[in-house]
Amino acid sequence: MLMMESMILMVSFLFLNFNMFKKLYFVSNMMFLLSFMMLSMNSFFMEWINLSFNFGLNFYSYGIIIMILWIFGLVFMSINQEKSFILCMNLLILMLIVLLMNFFSMNMLMFYFFFEVSLLIIFFLIMKWGMGFLRIYASYYLMFYTLFFSLPLLLVLLYLYNLMGSLSFLLLEGMMFKLNKILFLYLIVGFLVKMPMYLMHGWLLKAHVEAPVFGSMILAAILLKLGSYGLLRLMMIFFQNFLEMSKYFIEIGLLGSIILSLNCFRQIDMKILVAMSSVVHMNLLMSSMFTLSKLSFLGSYLMMIAHGLCSSGLFYLLNLCYLETHSRLMIINKGVLIFMPSMSLMWFLMCSSNMAAPFSLNLVGEIFLLMSLMNWLSLLMIKLFFYCLISFMYSLYFFSFIIHGKNFFYKSLSSGKLINYLILLFHWIPLNMIILNLSIFI
Repeated sequence: MLMMESMILMVSFLFLNFNMFKKLYFVSNMMFLLSFMMLSMNSFFMEWINLSFNFGLNFYSYGIIIMILWIFGLVFMSINQEKSFILCMNLLILMLIVLLMNFFSMNMLMFYFFFEVSLLIIFFLIMKWGMGFLRIYASYYLMFYTLFFSLPLLLVLLYLYNLMGSLSFLLLEGMMFKLNKILFLYLIVGFLVKMPMYLMHGWLLKAHVEAPVFGSMILAAILLKLGSYGLLRLMMIFFQNFLEMSKYFIEIGLLGSIILSLNCFRQIDMKILVAMSSVVHMNLLMSSMFTLSKLSFLGSYLMMIAHGLCSSGLFYLLNLCYLETHSRLMIINKGVLIFMPSMSLMWFLMCSSNMAAPFSLNLVGEIFLLMSLMNWLSLLMIKLFFYCLISFMYSLYFFSFIIHGKNFFYKSLSSGKLINYLILLFHWIPLNMIILNLSIFI
């Protein structure tokens, strides 16, 4: 109740006659206060806690909701120079409310509704504030690619409602359904595209390249988690179906992670490289989830939070370089140590977290994911070894290429404002400090 009252206070404040930047920083601070308020709920829970008729909270949605509030606090800090500022801020607040309703939802049809509404908002954000002339192509690609694969999900949900008379998670999780394979594939394909699974990831690369910085931060940190969270919820209901199909999706996920890791070496666009790195991590997460063990669920939960903070920080860091050089090409942006020397530390911190170096939360999440996969089949150790080696190599290559070398500029450029360092530190600190108190998750 306190959280809902705070949200109402935040929205009502926007209509008062204050300077827009005061409103902006008020909303940003409110996000951080709400996230700390959620953390103060020191009793962790595995079952649903009812908030109202169709809204509730459980173990998996709890941490993601805290991450949503934290990321949106950082997003509101980063939009003070955007065109159509008032429209942008109002759309982002609408996006925040839709995403919170999504993870609070206890009904599958309501979850699907908010799932699609969030897609419409990110479509408009890319169309309006996109960076390149291909933004219209990228936004339509995102829209039709994801809508086409989510329509079968709606049909199966209507079939289940006709069969059961209810789509409540509380009711369905206690019944253990088993569908035929075609209906099951229809059910999960919408979430697999949203994660995205290898072979269905083309829309994400195009969307990231053309999206504004706040669009990329939301897309990487939160919207990809809708797919993995949806799969987690379905695994509680259709356990037998997932058990039968698990070996196929584990192989696709691991193979995709290795192929895309190798593909990162030939990228010249920084945004595509970071977006492809996100797909690599999400495919490892998907493979581990399909082992259906408690360790994999816990590891995927930690990885969702770690990946959200790390990828959002990397996209913000890339945007700072883009604002100075007006290019996303690695060869143009190399030599950060020369033209943005004080930002080189932030590059090291974010890239080291991306390669799952100690003491980041990525390390703990990946250890849990790898352990669950090796417990499922020890022969996967060979593939997992190559995955770990190649993912470490491309992250190190990316960092060393950007930091060192001779740059194209003969004078030092701006190393950014104080708020840039504050936003980056607010990404890095929770990413590396959570490991000191993992008891809040385990």
